[in-house]
Amino acid sequence: MAKRTLLVFDFDGTIADTINPLIRVINKLADEFSYRKIRQEDIQYLKSKRTREVLAYLNISMLKLPLIVRRLRKEMNKEIPLLKPTVNIKPILLSLKRYGYDLGILTTNSKKNVLTFIKNNDLDVFDFIRSTHHLLSKHIVLRSIKRDYIREYKDESTSIYYIGDEVRDIEAGRRAKVNTIGVTWGFNSKEALLREYPDYIVDKPEELEYIFALVAYINR
Repeated sequence: MAKRTLLVFDFDGTIADTINPLIRVINKLADEFSYRKIRQEDIQYLKSKRTREVLAYLNISMLKLPLIVRRLRKEMNKEIPLLKPTVNIKPILLSLKRYGYDLGILTTNSKKNVLTFIKNNDLDVFDFIRSTHHLLSKHIVLRSIKRDYIREYKDESTSIYYIGDEVRDIEAGRRAKVNTIGVTWGFNSKEALLREYPDYIVDKPEELEYIFALVAYINR
């Protein structure tokens, strides 16, 4: 491609099938941090909600949130060795690399967990991994990634896309002024993602290849 393009992926739910293990860990910590457990009948309801609404429903205090996130990361260390990709995304990632795209990950999971998952699932196709402890501050890291990428290639016309399965991913991309793609195979429902007006929404990973094959053709 003549024009540099960076595709930044969310990790949990978008690449790794972490939703059920994450719910187990959240419930495991519920008594310790005095919040509501997620029941099976709650899941569909929560899929339609924004992150702040989910936190309010579970009665999770914003003051306790950073500590809870740190504990979640630590507990997820035990789950990572067993995790598989949420969909068959490896062939698509390899195709995107062949098209000349740069690939990265931005996650609230730990970098160590992501690296372990990548190694276990033979997914070593990413140029970088950025991790943040702040559940609702991905937009700040995205801005930094965008600034660094533009500076590296000295080209204000470089394109950046953030690809995620949650409403907060679309919100983060919009606030960072990057393109957004919602994937429907993760946590939030398709309807919830559509309410945030992502640039694209996809139901299966092959659709990512279609989108970026077209982008590569336009950018020749």
